[in-house]
Amino acid sequence: MKKFIIPLLTVVMVVSIILAGCAPATPTTPTPAPPTPTPAPPTPSLPKPGQWTASTGATEFTFTFTVNPDSTGIAEFYYCLTELECDGVWSSAESTVECIQIIPITGGQFAIEDFTVARPYGERWSLTVRGRFDETGTHASGTWEISSDGTTCQEGTWEASSP
Repeated sequence: MKKFIIPLLTVVMVVSIILAGCAPATPTTPTPAPPTPTPAPPTPSLPKPGQWTASTGATEFTFTFTVNPDSTGIAEFYYCLTELECDGVWSSAESTVECIQIIPITGGQFAIEDFTVARPYGERWSLTVRGRFDETGTHASGTWEISSDGTTCQEGTWEASSP
């Protein structure tokens, strides 16, 4: 009988091993792929240095501005008002302003805010120009506003291309 038990145990062990290898696999949850990183937005180029001439679409207001050699700020601003009407007052003025402190260009944007427009008499007018350079640094656009005593007299948009 011992002769019979040992071979029987051997057969049982072999069958157990075979069946264990054929057992259905334990279900596993697939590992999700890591998310694809979002590419960073392109770094804007610095604006081209030199004098930029703005097109305002308004014949009574034109201006130019000069980007400094290292393209980090506005070094000079020129404006011309031709028979501009504001609060019933007509005026013409022309001036080149060399900025005592460079107007910074930050993140491709700049603002010349509440710049006083000198008039030969009466109230002073305030001029605000805001702009943004495109990612190539060769085009700029923005808004302009002329106001008197807090009242907007004229406003509009402008565009300019690099020199």
